Amino acid sequence: MPTKRVKGKKKLKSIKAKQTDAHGSKRRLAKLGKEQRKGMKGTVANYITRSQAIKKLQITLKDFRRLCILKGIYPRDPKKKASGKATTYYYIKDIMHLAHEPILEKFRDFKTFMKKLKKSLGRKDISEARRKNDNKPVYELDHLVKERYPRFIDALGDLDDALCLIHLFAVMPAINGIKAKLTETCLRLVREWQNYVAVSRSLTKVFVSIKGIYYQAQVLGETITWLVPHTFTPLVDKHVDLRVMLTFLEFYEVLLKFVNFKLYTDMGIAYPPKIDLKLDGAGAQLAAMKLEKVETKGTTTDEDAVSDEEDEAVIAQQQASEERIASLMVTAEDNDAEEEVANYGSMTASLEAAFASDALAAQFVADQNAEEMHNKLFDGLRFFLSREVPAAPLEFVIRAQGGIVGWEGTGSPYGEKSELITHHIMDRPQQGHRYFNREYVQPQWIFDCVNNQSLLPLDKYLPGVSLPPHLSPFVDDAAEGYVPDYRKQLDKLKSALDVHAEAAEEESEDEVSEDEEAAYAQGLKDEAEGNVENDDFESGSEDEEEEEKSKKRPAPVTSNKPSKKQKIQAEDEELHEMAVSMMNKKAKRLYNRMQHGIGKKSEAVKALEDKKKALLAKKK
Repeated sequence: MPTKRVKGKKKLKSIKAKQTDAHGSKRRLAKLGKEQRKGMKGTVANYITRSQAIKKLQITLKDFRRLCILKGIYPRDPKKKASGKATTYYYIKDIMHLAHEPILEKFRDFKTFMKKLKKSLGRKDISEARRKNDNKPVYELDHLVKERYPRFIDALGDLDDALCLIHLFAVMPAINGIKAKLTETCLRLVREWQNYVAVSRSLTKVFVSIKGIYYQAQVLGETITWLVPHTFTPLVDKHVDLRVMLTFLEFYEVLLKFVNFKLYTDMGIAYPPKIDLKLDGAGAQLAAMKLEKVETKGTTTDEDAVSDEEDEAVIAQQQASEERIASLMVTAEDNDAEEEVANYGSMTASLEAAFASDALAAQFVADQNAEEMHNKLFDGLRFFLSREVPAAPLEFVIRAQGGIVGWEGTGSPYGEKSELITHHIMDRPQQGHRYFNREYVQPQWIFDCVNNQSLLPLDKYLPGVSLPPHLSPFVDDAAEGYVPDYRKQLDKLKSALDVHAEAAEEESEDEVSEDEEAAYAQGLKDEAEGNVENDDFESGSEDEEEEEKSKKRPAPVTSNKPSKKQKIQAEDEELHEMAVSMMNKKAKRLYNRMQHGIGKKSEAVKALEDKKKALLAKKK
């Protein structure tokens, strides 16, 4: 029996502990391992709380938030929260990375500057305060853009939020710390971006909603979607923290400048594009921007000399090839050799025919042709915008699809009376004079044509007519379980256009089928002359005999036994119930959640169908 420990006396060591204490340091390390210090392993070693991070960096909470936004560092959610669940955690590596940021020193310098400025203002030394204000510390964010986006594709992939925020501040009023200069900068960046999308014809989808207008473009293989608010002055809610939004905007401005510069210079256009002040004052948007090519310097360098030598070598090689072709043409003895020389360097078949054997390559060529046709949707069409329609989005969409836009005012390429106009966009019932050499449509026709990649019929978009539903191109109706009637009509129209496009291919097949028609006509002629055997007649008589026998048979007696289909259905239900009952708790919970989601989806579809029936009943 072990002895009971007496209160107040020191606990006796066990025999094992005594033996361990007698060991040397090396033997103890080999047997027990290295002693682990507190805070050097596990969650505590990888995460740090926000208060600890602020204390380590020795900055205020406001500056810490700004620094995290600019550097792209966000809070993390560890599995085990050592300091409580209500605490915000960060990676220790991220905080150590912030400790070496040059902007952090600028924040400290600005804090010192504000103390000196307040001191001068307290002494009412205005001249000294102005001198200090002129020399206030300024920081740049160029290195942060390069650090966060080492590749240009990475910057394009993260451009959605930047475009949404810059488009929002381009229409914001100059209140609550939002300066007029900031709004002008955002508006200039917006126009530069839209001008590039229009010139490169990258726009693919447009959707007008209550929140604003959603656009989607394909830029260098990246899908970029952004939201443009309607042209109304937005109301600033007091619950919105504008300081956080302005910090994001500060970084997004620099990012979009870099992106615009790269896109413009790759196209060989000078950046920033010049703005015609006269057209800008008249209210023109994209038409006020003048695009100029990048001027190449006339000075020659070593690289230019090397390129000139390479060009001379290429010219000499081409001349030698031409001499060889000429000698082949002289010494050729048969027509095959002459044809080979005549077709030297040219494609012997079209691109589609060359890639017809490979399904993947053929699909690639078809997608390229479809994209080119989609980007040239309004080629050759000239539009005139009435005063009541939103000019900015319509000009952007039409120009992005190859059309030409005119309006009533300064800078328009043509007036309202021009005979070049093919489509007149208006948003009110037609009144007054009318030109019979053009079509009158409502603005929704432009957006629906872009989304469906084809010119839709005009009868449903005439002025004063009740418009069809404006369907979202971002929603997969088949996956949602409810396909609107107008979507079905558009799909039928699109399939009809595809059939019309394949008419040329079917003409060749019709030539092949002429022989079959001739054989069929010869068969009819032989049948009329009585040269056809009576196999069909005999088979017909046999069928009549079978029918008579079936009439004489008694009718089958109906029974309450389940059919084969019902048996299979009952077995499937039993197997399903058995599988559900055999699930573990976690899988069953997940299955119930899935069923709940499917039920909510079916309820939403049923609500849409009921709403549709109510509208139809109301119309009747």
